[in-house]
Amino acid sequence: MNVMLLAAGRSTRLGALGLALPKPLVPICGYPAIRFGLHAAARAGATRAVVNVFHRGDLVQAVLGDGRALGIEIAYSVEGELLGTGGGLARARALFAPGPLLVMNAKVVADLDLSALVAAHGAGDAVATMLLRDDPEPQRWGAIGVDAGGRVVSMLDVHSPRPPEGPVTLRMFTGVHLLEPALLARLQPVFCDVIRDAYLPALLAGETIRAVTLGGYFAEHSTPERYLAGNLALLRDPELVRDPPGPLVGVDRAAEIAPSAQIISPVRIEAGAVIAAGATVGPDVVVGSGARIAAGAQVRRAVIWSGASVGPGIELGDAIATPAQIVEIP
Repeated sequence: MNVMLLAAGRSTRLGALGLALPKPLVPICGYPAIRFGLHAAARAGATRAVVNVFHRGDLVQAVLGDGRALGIEIAYSVEGELLGTGGGLARARALFAPGPLLVMNAKVVADLDLSALVAAHGAGDAVATMLLRDDPEPQRWGAIGVDAGGRVVSMLDVHSPRPPEGPVTLRMFTGVHLLEPALLARLQPVFCDVIRDAYLPALLAGETIRAVTLGGYFAEHSTPERYLAGNLALLRDPELVRDPPGPLVGVDRAAEIAPSAQIISPVRIEAGAVIAAGATVGPDVVVGSGARIAAGAQVRRAVIWSGASVGPGIELGDAIATPAQIVEIP
């Protein structure tokens, strides 16, 4: 199975967080966001994945390496200039084996059953199968219209010439999809968009595009608010994601916790973290490896990145602490 994770964005909507780390590497309960997609792909039987990189691409490669430690071989498509979702796929085409391509957005964490998605795609003759989800405001995200038979009949207000079967439901695209080579062939290795430059022409040509609906958890971490919310959601209910890369809650045995420190669940405290005397950590706190919570500090509803520090006596809540600064969430 060909797999590609899109990791070449600029991370601008993350503000200061995006300057510190590219979006695929922001830690979600202790794991870079891209690890969730890679793990789901490996669980579905993939042995190799392609990752495209641009902003801080050297850091992405340094963190993930060749992927062997993660259970999946990783090849990189390095973009000298940003090519968008379509151009990025086209540029990496030489790295794919024959057959369909599973594409995922590296910022997404979701309850993915990729084996079921692959099976659904293989059961028909579609040029693509999109993983969609219900949303109260699908138009806000670029609504995808799906008929009663599971065929995509509209996209961004563009309609297929083939009439729908039964009622049409508008849904949101998750960024997870399977593409046949014929759809990929519509793309060129220049800046372009996979929806506008491949899907819409295929839709207008009357080609079959299928949809599968995601019934479980979905989060993308494009803003500081969504990033914090994604961490807290998994702390509060780690079973939202089937088979994550590792534990999402708990205190690692290799963390250093002073006897007088108070830990209030749910928390995720990684190996090498230091919680000093009299500090209160939790509820709803992630403390990364090598992070330090000083004496008397009180931390709740926060993500403390690896190497970051919270000073003595500080009260911190609704915030993300990086080694360089603290980003507060209104």
